[in-house]
Amino acid sequence: MSAILEQVFPRQEHGRIVHKSFTPDLNAAHDFVRCRAFTAERLLREVTEMATHFPRWLLTLGVGRETLACRGCGGLVVFERGARCVLCGREVKRGSVSDATNLAWFGLMPPIGVDGLGRLKESLAARAAARHVVGRREDIGTYLLVPLVAAYHAEYPANAPSVCYLPGIFSIPGMPPDTTSHAYHLFGHGQMCLFASGQWSKEMTVRDVLQQRAYAHVVKLLNYADGKKTAFQIVS
Repeated sequence: MSAILEQVFPRQEHGRIVHKSFTPDLNAAHDFVRCRAFTAERLLREVTEMATHFPRWLLTLGVGRETLACRGCGGLVVFERGARCVLCGREVKRGSVSDATNLAWFGLMPPIGVDGLGRLKESLAARAAARHVVGRREDIGTYLLVPLVAAYHAEYPANAPSVCYLPGIFSIPGMPPDTTSHAYHLFGHGQMCLFASGQWSKEMTVRDVLQQRAYAHVVKLLNYADGKKTAFQIVS
C-alpha cells in the first residue's frame, strides 16, 4: 500500500502539548481485518476519506466501546511500523488479542455549541465527562467535543460498522440509561442504532456514517440531556 497523509497524536509533555506525526502502516492494519471482503483497497479508501474529513482521528484497535489499551502503559495502539503503543512503543501482535478486538477509529466529533443548552452547560461546568472536552471559541461560544469509537466488525462491509459512545457521556445528568432502547436509538453498551433494516449500503464508509448519522445522534443525545425529551422523534 502506498503512503498517505500522516496521522497526528497529541500529548502533554512537561506541561505543554506536543504532537507526534507518523504515516499509518496499512499493511499491519489490514492484518487485523476479520473479513475477506474488507480488502486492502477498501481499507486505503477508508483511511484516505478519514484523513480528508476527520484528520484528527486515529486508526487503532477497539474492544467493544473502548480502544484497546497497551498492556505495558495503557496507551493507545496505533499503526506505526506495525501495531504498537503510541506512548511506549510496545508492539501488539495479531495473535495476542482476543476475537473481540477489531480494527477501529478513535476521535472527537466536531464541536457542538452548548450555550443554547442551559441545563447541559451547567452540568458540564460542574463536572465534565471523562475524556470529553469542553472549550470556548469566538464563533460558537462554549462547545463540547464528544469522543467516539467506530469499529469494523467481522461482517464489514456487508453490515454497518459499530459506533459507540464512551461510558462517561452517560454520567452527564439528564442522559437516558445506557441500555437497549428504540426510543433513544441505542443498542446498549453505548452503541448507536443508526440504520433501519435495508438502509445500509456496503458502498458506505465509516466517514459516511460519522458525517451522515453519528453526528446527528450526538446532537440529539445532548438535546435530550438538556430536557428536550422529543429530541429523538425529530427526523434528520
